[in-house]
Amino acid sequence: MDSADGVPDPLDPEAAKELPEANEIIEGLWVGSADAGTEATVGPNSRQIAYVLNVGGCVTPVIFAALARAIAEEGYPEDADEDDQELSSGGRSRGHTYTHNGVETLALPMDDYGRTPLTEDLLSRLLGFIEHGLQARKNVLVHCRLGVNRSVTVACAFLVRRRGFSVEEALQLLGAKRPGARPNEAYCAQLYAMERGEVAEPSAESEEDWDVAAMQSPA
Repeated sequence: MDSADGVPDPLDPEAAKELPEANEIIEGLWVGSADAGTEATVGPNSRQIAYVLNVGGCVTPVIFAALARAIAEEGYPEDADEDDQELSSGGRSRGHTYTHNGVETLALPMDDYGRTPLTEDLLSRLLGFIEHGLQARKNVLVHCRLGVNRSVTVACAFLVRRRGFSVEEALQLLGAKRPGARPNEAYCAQLYAMERGEVAEPSAESEEDWDVAAMQSPA
């Protein structure tokens, strides 16, 4: 069933599980689930993914391995920025990049309920990573847990900011390529605000809240 704006309504979590692991939205840009991220990094990588953007707070094998190395070494890489040195006992990494089997992964977890402020800083990091991969003519995967909300939000923001789409056009394309995939109401509101030039202001308090919540989110 479609919403009033002609964009498909989001799927419920059970129906979302029936979706393919990932779908190509535009050439080189894939949106999918955590399983697609695992397939790309430790599986056969059938989609030839070179860059993975994990916005679901999912503890993929790559992140788990990086955490294990960090604990074993009792520290972090010497070239890591202070903001990147945030591996926790829960396996979370905010803004840290890992390379495994030739696939580069950036983990920037977002809250599944739309409470992550889409600030200029966050958008720059998310969209810049995607653009870097596409400019290198490589395949880029953006994934959350199920590939229906957070990853779709990021892909929509990319299409609007970097490819000249309107939010409605981007959502329609995403819904056509990955049926039922659509940001929740809170993220949709932020995307439309972004389109109007009203980007969220950073908030240390809200960042702490969503950072923890992201690791507990269902989708």
